[in-house]
Amino acid sequence: MKMYLKKTAIGLVLPIIFLVACSKNEGHHATPPANLSIAGKWNVDSVHAYFYNAALSLDSSEIAYPLQIPPGLYYPIYFQFNDDYSWSESVVVRVDTNVVAKGTYSYTSDSTFNLMYPDANPARKDEPCKIASLTNTSFIFSTLLPTVFNGTDSGYVKYVYRLTK
Repeated sequence: MKMYLKKTAIGLVLPIIFLVACSKNEGHHATPPANLSIAGKWNVDSVHAYFYNAALSLDSSEIAYPLQIPPGLYYPIYFQFNDDYSWSESVVVRVDTNVVAKGTYSYTSDSTFNLMYPDANPARKDEPCKIASLTNTSFIFSTLLPTVFNGTDSGYVKYVYRLTK
């Protein structure tokens, strides 16, 4: 039952992440890691979701994208990070491309950056992200978001994005 509720929660949380709207926010732009830039179009190879309780102890549950998709359908997702510190996240459904999130980003150190969400509804703070790995063709980053499991249990969901050019 607990696993079912967590899967249901993820089924609701992932679309929310993809659907939040962002706007331009003048942030500070530190130097990107090793002078490599995250600018460019990055295809989402996978997203792994890890569940933590309020004490940040890892639960053994994990859900990954791409999920099982009905035969004949494919839902690729990609991020576009631009040199002007704007970004967007898009989903291609068959032949249509839908921008599901956009805004600005800023480097906060050589291994962290923020995605700006000032116009999200409901309001939320900027989303801190950690760079695990960055090369010219591979980019792995994570973000840790607070959530509530089963309607009462506080916790966190950590998303790990694996992207390629």
